[in-house]
Parts: sequence; structure tokens; C-alpha cells
Amino acid sequence: MENRRNIIMDGDPGIDDAVALCLAAAHPEAFHLLAFTTVTGNQTIDKVTENARRLVEFYGLDIPVAKGSVVPILRKIETASDIHGKNGMGNVELPKPVKPLASENGVLFLYETIKSLPEGEKVTLVPTGPLTNIALLFRVFPEVKERVDEIVLMGGAAFGGNVTPTGEFNIYEDPEAAAIVFDSGLPIVMCGLDATNLCGIDREHTAKLMGENGAVCRAVGQMVQFYLESVVYKDKPYASIHDAVTFMYLLHPEIFKAVKMPVSVDCSENKNRGMTVCDIRDWNYDTEPSTTVLMDADSVKFQEYLVEAVYTLDRRLGK
Repeated sequence: MENRRNIIMDGDPGIDDAVALCLAAAHPEAFHLLAFTTVTGNQTIDKVTENARRLVEFYGLDIPVAKGSVVPILRKIETASDIHGKNGMGNVELPKPVKPLASENGVLFLYETIKSLPEGEKVTLVPTGPLTNIALLFRVFPEVKERVDEIVLMGGAAFGGNVTPTGEFNIYEDPEAAAIVFDSGLPIVMCGLDATNLCGIDREHTAKLMGENGAVCRAVGQMVQFYLESVVYKDKPYASIHDAVTFMYLLHPEIFKAVKMPVSVDCSENKNRGMTVCDIRDWNYDTEPSTTVLMDADSVKFQEYLVEAVYTLDRRLGK
């Protein structure tokens, strides 16, 4: 299919990573998924890699999974097991994977996968976790940037954070890596908290998914329900599915408000560690910024399209 994007997803599944991959798998007409590389974040590298392998096969995808960075570039690991559960997927147990791991070196695997693309083709990178793998890729193999069309990432915020008052989890986990990526000069779409906090699945739809016969619907419903019972969402009407905003933006950019602006990352040890500093002073730009920041979203349309995708994949797989 000529209009399909070549996609490599790089993530740390993670409930919202799991739902994001479901959205991508439901749209083979739009996405040519090449691979999934993992990175330490929501859980340790072994757990998120196992999750990625299980999810790929559960969603009927025939793509390789490679194990990525074990630790951030400079920082200590700080997982989010209180939000994502002991196994990282809301303690939902999917069938064990059959296919072996493609590689134990995710950064080298990324390079080889991108360089093996047919001449003239490029890839869209979709990182939904800390940016450690992508930063190392650009540092070790800078020539690979010529084959990257754009980066559509979940992370950061123009205003506010969720780990600290100014730091969003993915950026806070490895701010040095984020700084390398934002300074790469490549086109970036930053799907940050300004938009992703508005994009979720509510309790009514979650209950309906859990009550379905299909395995995909039930699994997604159970994962989101775990989210809803967490300290972050227990008093809220819906759970934000942050990572799914990346693929939703690629499918339906019209439901988002996007603004181009320069973005830098605070790598200090002070209270603003991990802050994405977004310069909204459009009169102060010498050149057009390379980063597009999502600032708003249509919550109703997001949920409609996302839930529809879950049902679509469920029916297609017939589990």
C-alpha cells in the first residue's frame, strides 16, 4: 500500500503503550509496522521486553522485537509499577510469546533495520517511553537521521508535569536523551500532557470492553480498569491513554491543535529536571521551529476512534 508509513515503535509497555500498539495494529492500511524496540521506563527492561513480545503476537503482528537500553544515559532507573502494575500491564497476563527475541542490542537493531529500508524510503519513529534508544542511535550512527522522516513521540508538556510540577515521566526519566533527540534537527511532533491528558477511555466504555467476549476487548478493558483504580485515576471519570495519541495524531491530525515552537530540555538537578521548555514567542523565531507541539485535543473524537479500533482488531482476529 503506497500511502502506508514505515513505523518503528520504541516503548516501555506499559498500559498505554499496549493500547497504542492495539490502535496501530488495527490500521494496517495506514501503518507498515517494521519493529518494536523496548526501553526501560514503566518497568524494568526484562519486563517491558516480555510485554512487547506478548503484545505483538496477541495483536496478530508479525514483527521483530528487540531489547533496548537497560538504563538511562546518566540517571538511575525509576519505574512506574504503582501505575502500571507488577508486570507493567495492569497485571493482565497475555499468552507467552512463541517467536524469539530478534536482538539483545536495540540500538544496533534500529540502525540495521532503518539502513535496510529500500532506497528512497524513510521511517517514522514512534517513541512512547524514555528516549534513551533514539538518543543513542543518533549519537552512535548520526548518518541514520537521513532515513528518518519524522519522530512522533509521547512526552513532555508545554505547561506542567506529572512526576514533578514541571516534569513529565518519559522526559524526566532520561532528560539527557530527550535533549539529544530534540536537538537532532529532525521534524518532531511532541504529544505532551497538554493534549494527552484530554485523551482517554471513560469508565462506561471500559466496563463495556471488559464485558465483551473477544480477547482483545477484554484485555484492553482490564488494563484500562487497572489504570482507573490507580492513585492517579481513581477519582477521575476516564483514564488518559497518553501513548495512543502518537498514532491517533498520525491517523487524525484534525482532532488536535498543533503549534510549532522551539523545545529544549532541562537536564539540571534542580526542581525543573526533565521540563520541556517550550518557547511560545512566535515573534522571536529566526527560522521555523522543527518541533510541533500538540496543545489541545477533541476528547470525544479520540475516545470514539480509539474504542472503534479496539473492536475492529478484536473482530479481525476473532479470538
